[in-house]
Amino acid sequence: MKSTLKLLGVLGILIALYFVVQFTTDRGRSKSFRSELVRIDTAAVTRLQIEANGEQLVVEKGGSQWRVNTTAGKNVAATSSSVKGILNSLMSVKPSRLVAKDESKWKDYQVDSAGTRVEVFEGGEKTLDLVVGRFNMEGQRQFSTYVRLFEEPEVYSAANFMGASLSTNSASYRNQQLARFTRDSVYQVTFEYPDSAFTLSKTDGKWLLGGQPADSANTAKYLQGIAYLSNRNFADDFNPVGSPLFSVTYLVKSGNPLKVEGYLLNGELVVHSDFNAEEYFKDAGLRDKIFKGSTYFLSKEE
Repeated sequence: MKSTLKLLGVLGILIALYFVVQFTTDRGRSKSFRSELVRIDTAAVTRLQIEANGEQLVVEKGGSQWRVNTTAGKNVAATSSSVKGILNSLMSVKPSRLVAKDESKWKDYQVDSAGTRVEVFEGGEKTLDLVVGRFNMEGQRQFSTYVRLFEEPEVYSAANFMGASLSTNSASYRNQQLARFTRDSVYQVTFEYPDSAFTLSKTDGKWLLGGQPADSANTAKYLQGIAYLSNRNFADDFNPVGSPLFSVTYLVKSGNPLKVEGYLLNGELVVHSDFNAEEYFKDAGLRDKIFKGSTYFLSKEE
């Protein structure tokens, strides 16, 4: 009987200790550790502000269209996929551990003015204000990024979150494509230059230039390079005046014709495509890629 009472007494003490530990641990954790930092309704977001290195990028939704500001002061279309990517990245921020409780450690983790500040708005309400700091490798396969809420002192390690995805470069959010078609869907290409013009046409599976056989390998290589052509070098300082100097028109099966035009701006080529009518691109490499001379397509077969 006495042994049973002793055992019950020990058991009671152990149970009491368990609840004491649980209670005090939870209380201590609730004061210093947030299990959740990001709580946003991605479908309700209407505005993003990202600030880093003295630059601020604003992406805002008007109706169903996202717009982004550029360093040239323009407000241009942003792709919904780029905004979705940012929001999904933010939703992946999960605190894995608390690394600092006060401002004295902010600089070490780059969550001070050296960090990237991200603000998310749903209508007129700000639903997230996050500072993203230094990236950290944890072993060979694990990585994390240090973060903190802007109004709070605590710094957290967010496992498997890549803060570098939060770019202030507007090009990351814009439509970078000049063309989109499959190579084999093209059956005619017309080149028009100030001093010449010529047409490539496909007849019975063979490419002809002015009625003569064209180099099939070079033609295939050229079309493959154009089919999904994209570029990040936007010509925001260009205002089209007058007619283009160069143009190439692609006729495709079961699709609208695609026209790519070339202008000159202070000796530099500016390219515009009706596939992406709002944007103009300035890249010297586009000239050789798009505006080929007829000799490139001449048959090398004897």
